[in-house]
Amino acid sequence: MGAWAYYFFAKLYLFWQGYIDLDVWLNLAFAVGVAIPVGAKLWARIGKQLIAVPVGAALLYHDSWFPPISRVQSQAGYLQDFSFDYLVELLGRFINPVVVVTLIGILLVYLTLQRKLRMSTFAVLGLLLVPTLPAVTQFMQRFTAPPVVIAANGGTAAAPAAATAAALPATDENLDAQLNAFLAAAETRRTSFPSELAGNTPFDIIVIHTCSLAWDDMEFVDQRDHAFLDQFDILMTQFSAAASYSGPAAIRLLRASCGQQTHDGIYKPTRPGCQLFENLESAGFASQILMNHDGQFGDFIGDLNRNGLDVPATDNRQAAIQQRAFDDSPIYDDHSLLSGWLASAPPPDQQRTALYYNTTSLHDGNRVVGVELRSVKKSFDYRLTEYFRDLSRFFSELEDAGRKAIIIFVPEHGAAARGDRMQISGMREIPSPAVIHIPTGIKFIGLGKDPDNVVIDHPTSYMAISDILARAIENNPFDADAVDLASMTSGITTTPMVADNDGTVVMKRGNEFWMRSPDGSWTEYVTRR
Repeated sequence: MGAWAYYFFAKLYLFWQGYIDLDVWLNLAFAVGVAIPVGAKLWARIGKQLIAVPVGAALLYHDSWFPPISRVQSQAGYLQDFSFDYLVELLGRFINPVVVVTLIGILLVYLTLQRKLRMSTFAVLGLLLVPTLPAVTQFMQRFTAPPVVIAANGGTAAAPAAATAAALPATDENLDAQLNAFLAAAETRRTSFPSELAGNTPFDIIVIHTCSLAWDDMEFVDQRDHAFLDQFDILMTQFSAAASYSGPAAIRLLRASCGQQTHDGIYKPTRPGCQLFENLESAGFASQILMNHDGQFGDFIGDLNRNGLDVPATDNRQAAIQQRAFDDSPIYDDHSLLSGWLASAPPPDQQRTALYYNTTSLHDGNRVVGVELRSVKKSFDYRLTEYFRDLSRFFSELEDAGRKAIIIFVPEHGAAARGDRMQISGMREIPSPAVIHIPTGIKFIGLGKDPDNVVIDHPTSYMAISDILARAIENNPFDADAVDLASMTSGITTTPMVADNDGTVVMKRGNEFWMRSPDGSWTEYVTRR
């Protein structure tokens, strides 16, 4: 086996730390292959290595958390749009100094011991021990898990509501069954929308769809408790984005009036009544699109037009360019655009508007014009502070204008600004917990009396937004002297955290997250960093 023993030691370390998975049988087969002697002839030894090196590289890629090659090939065209600086920055994120130093240390130990020991034997033993790790872990959990208290009715009282799903072993079959049950239940759900606005007070609906913001991103830059979120009358703290890219996230939001579909399903025709903005139009709201970018990357504007928002986007080129995107396209100033919309929009008593505003101000790789921010953390912190300030100014201007509106603040997905052991910073191929767990809020502008804030801390997703808007149209909150938000939000649709990106599924089960790879196998998602 020779130096290939170090290859296996390195992979065992990476597997132990959660940076890669490990297909034991393929690795054992490869170990047998590189251990087969080919004689002393130079051409035979060179030929063996010429075969082994690409096979070893392919096996390492197979064991990594990177997407399947077919997925890489399908997305390769987008890489051509990335700026050179952004590509270099992304490549640099793959280098983890701690891992590099550790691998060098393992190499030094290997070089020292190989003179006295058959290191190939230890490498094979290490591979053979990998399948026993789950059993060892379960054995240890028997002594470390908290006791389960049996309630008087015979149920378990110690666990949260999700304990029912977590009661069965986390086998591929049980996880598949949980996912299938979720999808089957979602297929029957639909928000019933009123055909017209009740009451006498017209208002606008403003949906602010924010690219790249999750709770984990806010925590990463020490802004999880930012005062911006205190402005919302309804705050959903367990909201699932269900997607990790902008196009799918937009389609899911636009189909908010029906239950969650698979990634493949959102690209197929949907049932009548599922399109949120079509429902709003039926109730008398005129749809508008405003974006702080050109909407061309990934045919984002096409996704909007094909899913119930078939209107042209408002021209945004009069606004100041605030940032440059990863493909060097302009990103316009959020406050300038929203303030300009307010100045030009007809009053609600002439035309009730349902505005879809999309912003990429927080997207990974953006460069702020005139400001040098080299680290991911500093850049995201600066841009998030500016973004919250811009939106807060817009909210105040709405209030000062005496306009009545319902604002829906919902991110598309997280930025993955921090990254973890299974994905580098900025990578969102896997819809990880840090990417799909997003802060979502609803604010009422122009109520006669400020209501008591409501925090919804059970799992929700886009149908909750649809439910609340339908109730607001049916029971006009701006006609009442006071609004009981607890009643308005009572019984809204609960949606467990399940996310899907082109064959890769991440699902919450109890307090754990599990990932199904495109090959159908499930792995617990490693959240350690």
